Amino acid sequence: MNIKKIGMSALAGSLVAISANAAEMTVTGGAKVTYVTNSGGSDSMQDSLTGSPIGFDQYLGFNGSADNDIGTISLMTGFNVNGMAKSSSRLTIDMGDAGLIGFDGGSASYGLNAHKDMLPRAAGAEQAWDDTAGDAYTSGEATSGSIAYVNSFEGIDLQLVYAKNGGGNSSDDSNTAAGDDSDKTIVVKSSSLADGLSIGVGHGNIDDATSVDSEEQNLAFATYAIGSVTLGAQVAEHSKAGDDEQIQMLGIAVNVNENLSLSYNQRDVKLGDQVASATSDHEDTGIGASYTMGGMTVSAFKNEADNVGGTAGKTDQRTQVTLSFAF
Repeated sequence: MNIKKIGMSALAGSLVAISANAAEMTVTGGAKVTYVTNSGGSDSMQDSLTGSPIGFDQYLGFNGSADNDIGTISLMTGFNVNGMAKSSSRLTIDMGDAGLIGFDGGSASYGLNAHKDMLPRAAGAEQAWDDTAGDAYTSGEATSGSIAYVNSFEGIDLQLVYAKNGGGNSSDDSNTAAGDDSDKTIVVKSSSLADGLSIGVGHGNIDDATSVDSEEQNLAFATYAIGSVTLGAQVAEHSKAGDDEQIQMLGIAVNVNENLSLSYNQRDVKLGDQVASATSDHEDTGIGASYTMGGMTVSAFKNEADNVGGTAGKTDQRTQVTLSFAF
């Protein structure tokens, strides 16, 4: 539905005060039903779901934009309908050739967080590590409270992200201190070097909430699409006191036809001084499938973590089937 001619003044509270008239606002929505099973030695729900495995969630997204002398001002705010809690928000100022400035309120739209896993996947499938004990070994700066600058130069895309004192965002006229160091990250990528090829690299210094030290993170990725098949590879390295990780990821996705897609992803995490007792590499695998018809998608994935936390033979599994609708 469209709600037109809503005045949007002071879109960013006290941070940015810009008056925009005759703005257009749209409302989108979604709903999904999930069926979930969990098993494995490290999952708190191991083999014993005590409640119903069926979940039901609804989402509303409000998007508005208006033009002024600076550029195009856009606002996105999303709400989980259950409890009407805000899930994420984003304010952008698009200045054309001068670039875009983005204020992130949890949408993970920029920087390392937006590129922590670039492997191809079937629509609706999660990353191979998601919802298992492998969630911990990922790249990324704070999303809530971060400021980004985005621009393109001769086919090269640049993203710079800064989050003061570990990020965090508060309501108008207050502040949040989430750490003692500031997150500073950069991502450079391109999809113009060859048909079907996308490559990128990222680097950052990330606040360590449990230490006065900061964490250095690096990543590089490449995907290549040929016909109905897309291949992907990514590496990452995290270095901080007592927490070293080297990560390798591979993936493939196949569009069987315009409705059906399949994918397989895997990840290997070498734990350095983080786990002194580690005897094996932490490994994640994920298979996914989806079938889309108009605004409805049926998807399923099965993720499994092996040698969880470096302990040989320790596993963690997550299987989920989702029926989702977009409005």
